[in-house]
Amino acid sequence: MTLTLVPPAPVLPTPVRPDPLGVLGVPGEINLDHAASAPCARAAADAVAELLPWYASVHRGAGALSRRCTLAYERARQAVADFVGARPDDHVIFTRNTTDAVNLLARALPAGTTVVTFGGEHHANLLPWPRGSVRLPVPDSPAGAVRSLAAALGELARDA
Repeated sequence: MTLTLVPPAPVLPTPVRPDPLGVLGVPGEINLDHAASAPCARAAADAVAELLPWYASVHRGAGALSRRCTLAYERARQAVADFVGARPDDHVIFTRNTTDAVNLLARALPAGTTVVTFGGEHHANLLPWPRGSVRLPVPDSPAGAVRSLAAALGELARDA
């Protein structure tokens, strides 16, 4: 008698909610099993594919391709500024990733700046802030977060 062991079939998770636009590239589902390496949004992939044949250096060339890429880059910067409601004197800075952006911001803050965070923040958003910054407990709800933050900011304003 021969006994053959067959591993059980993997249990696939049920999609959390449908993604009818296929934003994440898989029509009908959203995969929440991503950390820093989430799939590229379809709109971003399409924009890259459209520009790729014309790709050249941005802000470093005088040729037609470089000028075209620089214009596309600046239009993207303006689209982000419009999306977040940036004021005319605000600046949009593209970085490699969120951790890079947080570290850049932390190094740019004046000495003595107090930063308020919650204890449940990602580790990369807790490390760069100076000593003396305020770390609030993990809130129990969005409304609790707003109350905690308002109280902390009010106290900081009184101490200033």
